[in-house]
Amino acid sequence: MQEKRHSIRVAAPGSTRAGDFWGGLAAMLVALPSSIAFGVLIYSPVGAQYAGQGALAGIIGAAVVGVVAPLLGRNGALISAPCAPAAAVLSALTASLAAGGEISPEAIFAFMGIAALASAVLQVTYGTLRLGLLIKYIPYQVVTGYMSGIALIIALGQLPRLLGLPKGVHLWEGAGHPSLWSWPSIVVGVVTIGAMAGAPRLTKKVPAAILGLGAGVIAYFGLSLVDPSLLHAADNPLIIGPITTSGSLVGVAAQRAASLLDLGISDIVAVGGTALTLSVLLSIDTLKTGVVLDALARKRHHSNREIVAQGLANTASFLTGGMPGAGTMGPTLVNFTSGGRTPLSGITAGVLAALAFLLFRGLVAWVPIATLAGILLVVAWRMFDRGIFRLLLVRTTRLDFLVIAAVIVTAETVGLITASGVGVALAILLFIRDQIQIPVLLGKRDLTAVRSKRRRLREEEEILTRHGAQGVLVQLQGNLFFGTTDRLFSELEQDLAKRRFILLDMRRVHSMDYTAVHLLGQMRERLEEVEGEL
Repeated sequence: MQEKRHSIRVAAPGSTRAGDFWGGLAAMLVALPSSIAFGVLIYSPVGAQYAGQGALAGIIGAAVVGVVAPLLGRNGALISAPCAPAAAVLSALTASLAAGGEISPEAIFAFMGIAALASAVLQVTYGTLRLGLLIKYIPYQVVTGYMSGIALIIALGQLPRLLGLPKGVHLWEGAGHPSLWSWPSIVVGVVTIGAMAGAPRLTKKVPAAILGLGAGVIAYFGLSLVDPSLLHAADNPLIIGPITTSGSLVGVAAQRAASLLDLGISDIVAVGGTALTLSVLLSIDTLKTGVVLDALARKRHHSNREIVAQGLANTASFLTGGMPGAGTMGPTLVNFTSGGRTPLSGITAGVLAALAFLLFRGLVAWVPIATLAGILLVVAWRMFDRGIFRLLLVRTTRLDFLVIAAVIVTAETVGLITASGVGVALAILLFIRDQIQIPVLLGKRDLTAVRSKRRRLREEEEILTRHGAQGVLVQLQGNLFFGTTDRLFSELEQDLAKRRFILLDMRRVHSMDYTAVHLLGQMRERLEEVEGEL
């Protein structure tokens, strides 16, 4: 009886093991199709024959990250899995390395692994140095610009696969030549998108990704009745293809660990920008999901611990051959609304992802590439913040829209790490602009018009009356910093020229930087020249 009371006492509010199981199952059904799609997205630029290897990496990532992160992070119903930022960053890396054709696929995958591992190490470093709160304070304009930029990158990368364009044919080149399109691929992709779009109206019990995946597979086999060649698995560019594994999980881990000994400084430097971008995006994605979960569960998570847990989970995923991940919004919300409340729900989702692969491995090979493209296009559509266009309608928020647009454009044309710098710099300039517009001089009266509450002698009152015009009381407010000091100096310049005494009322001043201190020093020197005082 005592043991029973103890188990009730330590359980999270409203949680049951049954709720954690059903929440984990629902979360796995949402996360697994996307994880497979993300893995294929990363590996496909190297060659269509590596789609199966990419699917396997996505599945392993969903299983390993899904189990390790909740074990270490202990953040309630948070579900960790491969995510869109990881897919966008790593697919851009593999595409750039494969573009020249001079680097072997094995070397490309090695560089990708180095980037993922370096990113995980950076995440652990962020949490150890307690930078989690700092990452949470990245301006919203930058975050939404990031996510919208990633959505565009994913969408532009998946449209050629939806059209079934041959490898090496770019979207803008192939879009104008319908003869290059694969109509079975287009039909399967459109059916997948339609099923995902209509899923919420049909049922909310089955995740939209599962309905889209099922509809795409059914459409593919339906088309095979017209074109029997679609049933040939060998060298079929329209499906993932057979998923092959070499050796045991322990052997893969040992091989990955041994590969670290061959790393050189030049290898790490080559992927340094990618690793930095990936670590920041995965951390932001995790912390953003954690904040939303806090609001639902009425609690607060430990941001630094969570980042360390995610970094260690991504390290484990690297060692087992999986792709990195983060705390993901969709699976987490599905988990919570389905009854998941404790880390057990996240562990359950990871374990069920591994079981699903073991039981349905043969079926995964027949998943059409166009179906995965359709799923990713829907993910990209939902990631893109279409509400940013409303900012154009209000005069005071148009500059915020320009910051977001600058981040998106920079992400598309230059890179995500440069986009982050541009976004943060512009957001800082907007903040400074807003602070400058707030007046720091609240009021100004000479000493003939103001008196303190102190009772004074008649002689003192006479001195104030006779010489009060030589002094002025200045009431200040807000923040005195480099953006407001020049304006303050201009407003007090006439008083510095004709008065001997200036009294500054600083009660309403929140902060003051070194530039403001230097200004006060200059004011004091000018007053001392006329035997006055500040």
